[in-house]
Amino acid sequence: MNVIIDHTQHLTLEQIMAVGHGEATVRMAPATRAMLTERRAQIETSITEQEFPAYGFNRGFGHNVDLSVKAEHLSELQENLILSHAVGAGEPMDATVVRVTMLLRANSLARGFSGVRPDLAESILALLNAGITPQVPELGSVGASGDLAPLSHIAMALIGKGKVTYKGAVMDSAEAMQEAGLEPLKLQMKEGLALTNGVQFMNAIGLVACHQLKVLLQSAAINSALTAQVMLAPDTYYRSDFHAVRPHPGAVQVADWIWQLMQDSPIRNAHRDFKTDGQVQDPYNVRCAAQVLGAAHDLITQAEKSLLIEANSATDNPILLADENDQYIDVISGGHFHGMPVAVQVYSLMQALGVMASLSHQRSVRFVDPKRNKGLGRDLKWPDLTEDENSMSSGMMMLEYASASLLNSIWGDAMPSHLFNISTNSGQEDHVSMGTGLAVRLLKTIPKASHIMAIELAYILQAIAIRKRLKTIPTETEIPEWVNQELGGLKTRMNGQGKGVVFDACVIREHPLTDAEKTFSPACETLYRIIGEKGLFPVVERDRYLAEDVAGLATFLAGGGIIEAIRENLELKWE
Repeated sequence: MNVIIDHTQHLTLEQIMAVGHGEATVRMAPATRAMLTERRAQIETSITEQEFPAYGFNRGFGHNVDLSVKAEHLSELQENLILSHAVGAGEPMDATVVRVTMLLRANSLARGFSGVRPDLAESILALLNAGITPQVPELGSVGASGDLAPLSHIAMALIGKGKVTYKGAVMDSAEAMQEAGLEPLKLQMKEGLALTNGVQFMNAIGLVACHQLKVLLQSAAINSALTAQVMLAPDTYYRSDFHAVRPHPGAVQVADWIWQLMQDSPIRNAHRDFKTDGQVQDPYNVRCAAQVLGAAHDLITQAEKSLLIEANSATDNPILLADENDQYIDVISGGHFHGMPVAVQVYSLMQALGVMASLSHQRSVRFVDPKRNKGLGRDLKWPDLTEDENSMSSGMMMLEYASASLLNSIWGDAMPSHLFNISTNSGQEDHVSMGTGLAVRLLKTIPKASHIMAIELAYILQAIAIRKRLKTIPTETEIPEWVNQELGGLKTRMNGQGKGVVFDACVIREHPLTDAEKTFSPACETLYRIIGEKGLFPVVERDRYLAEDVAGLATFLAGGGIIEAIRENLELKWE
């Protein structure tokens, strides 16, 4: 893929992720380069001739705005800014996020409102195309006057300083640039500031997370369709005419996915008759799956929309606007670097992640509960175990514990940092977003949710194998009146000891199924077959070590594996 930076066009999420993954080259449109060159000349002439004070051009930064800087020191001012602001802490950020950050900053500069040379944006693109990725510590930004620390670490690489990753090795930027045939950039008036005045680091994390959450949500819909079938639930919860009377877009979309995935399911058809089924309503984790996951869908959709607006915006301070002669020399100081518009969307993604993880966990709880798993037995133990083997087996009990632990950890990660302001810069920057730290936590939380969903998928796979092994399915029927009479008589015969005692009873009958009736919808059978062929999670017939199998399932799921597997029968389109 060849991605074009064009001030008249918008980048899409697909283009952004292609660059982030190193699957695309990037170049600037000639018309954009010409526009940037023209506007740079306009502001240089204006400041030189009029000698007016302009923040970022010939004045200090932050609360040093009152300090003027001589013309011969303007380049040094910019380099000093970068060196002094590169104070990040923690582990290096994921390379994909750093590459997306670089693309977004170049795209912002190319909008034409920063007053910089085209060389600045093109130098960033040259690093991207060469595969040179700055080492950027994950922490240190308050997400307000730009992601100052992270973006300064990226800017250091442009001027031949700091550490980068190149061809799989960590080295000095100057060394990598020399090997790649590139020259360090000499910063000019305002250009150091322009490299750091934006929350592209936070926004990049948000977009990467958004892309990953879209994969997880569709995977959650697939898990939902599988769980509904193996738990002998109906597909009526997902009918389009049902959701039309409460048409939240996300719920409508997710219901349609689950509905399609459940069609032509022999096991569903085998208990479609109420006399066979006997089930009036299922627990919320199945019955309300479309509504719950639909809410996550709406959060992700809105976040993607807002984060792409940010990705295609000019974020800087000052911003240069046109005067009455259409010269871009009107220097406007403002707050187009503030992170709050992005922070609230990052938190929306955290909410969506929490919603998906919580629903998935509740299903895992149900799978190991013999009173609620529709005849699948205690802890999904293999039905062929002898009585002695059964008594010695834990089955898949412990995976539910692991799921609960991960979910609790996600809840801890979900603290709304953007609501806790800490004033910085001697009170000049007295309201900051704190969204970048939240975004970093979001990125680290996604694998936990993937693992929770993988645990649910492990339970589903074991449950399918058990369901195919069993000869019947249990169905509830009404309690005969004579049973109620017998229970009442038993209470009477307790000689006064029955006070406060309540008897409850139900009648469970076994409905026989043929082998053909114990199969699932075509898409789900394909997924079950492909996972089996890959050996990702063999049937648990005896207690064994499960951690590595579940980790493999998590990697497969997070990478879109189960989405690709069902695509042979059905493509889930995000609309």
